[in-house]
Amino acid sequence: MITFSPDKFGYYQVGNKTTYSKLEAAEWAGLNSQEVVWRFNDEIYSSLNWKQEPDTSLWEMYKDRARQIRAAYDYVVLWYSGGSDSHNMLCAWIEAGLKIDEIATTWNYEATGDWQNHYNAEITNVVMPDVKTLQDKGIEFKFRPIDISQYCVDLFDVWGNEFEYNVNCHFSPNNPARSIFREKIEDYKNLIAEGKKLCFVWGKEKPMLGYDHDFKRHYVHFADNADNCVGPYVQKNYWRGWYDEFFYWTPDYPLIPIKQAHVIKNFIETTNDQRYFSSGKFTVNGYSPKFDAYLPERFVKLLLYPKWNDKIFCNGKTSSFTYSMRDDWFFKSNLDLTRKFISITNSYFNRIDPEDKTRKFIRPYQSKRYYL
Repeated sequence: MITFSPDKFGYYQVGNKTTYSKLEAAEWAGLNSQEVVWRFNDEIYSSLNWKQEPDTSLWEMYKDRARQIRAAYDYVVLWYSGGSDSHNMLCAWIEAGLKIDEIATTWNYEATGDWQNHYNAEITNVVMPDVKTLQDKGIEFKFRPIDISQYCVDLFDVWGNEFEYNVNCHFSPNNPARSIFREKIEDYKNLIAEGKKLCFVWGKEKPMLGYDHDFKRHYVHFADNADNCVGPYVQKNYWRGWYDEFFYWTPDYPLIPIKQAHVIKNFIETTNDQRYFSSGKFTVNGYSPKFDAYLPERFVKLLLYPKWNDKIFCNGKTSSFTYSMRDDWFFKSNLDLTRKFISITNSYFNRIDPEDKTRKFIRPYQSKRYYL
């Protein structure tokens, strides 16, 4: 069954009060000398046995998840960036034989005129060719490439002075700009007005696999970084008939992250080849106590996604959630909004916790740990 609740994308709790906004939670905590707790479907994930690896294969789980989503909604938009998470999602959808209403993607060609910048290269080299291949095979769907440049500007008009309350982690404008698609794009507005269940499906996310050196055990936790797909503004507007699904991080098919975590853990524990690991760089992809080294993401992609290979073009992740290279055009522009944005982010991240002067007011949060 599908859970139709904005809470399933996570929320903050301070005492007996809850909010989707990290800033609001931090302000409550500061006023009352209380702790901020990040809740991510704790009840569901806590009820499961994380020590036991599910028998079903990952590929069958992916296809089952696609069927689950397809059955629940009238019109489904698959957000396809060309990266491994959304690539796997699309492949599972197709192999399950499911109808595709729409494949959508975002880029910033209108602002940059550059087909191969950090934002557009995966769209140019992966998304566009893949879409053409599917169309050549006779698969019917609407393809919607959305130039996000103007939405990055429009965002400030829609949100007014509430910007910092509607973003938790991914500040760089291309991320929060996705929050306003349903009220700016006519096709989406019309579907919602007709009472259709329009759903945005996001390829969120690989498991975050940590290692507890004291207990000598691997664990999984969920981070509060989901606002590049679903942020506070979207969650607060769910009453308007807005629907989203994370393909992987979901209480509606909670065995997926458990199975994924075990697949990675099994590889770490059984391989004797140190070349798979990087000793100098911390990652959330898994740690090998045998080699005292971490597993790079490129190998996790191959472990978790059967249709992925290293020959697929990949531009990699950006180095900053706040001033992403994907928004270079925005930061290098002479827009008044650029100066406003920089002022907002500097104020947001430089606040000091009034109760503990040694730490920042705003910091990352993780869910409880689930030990394997």
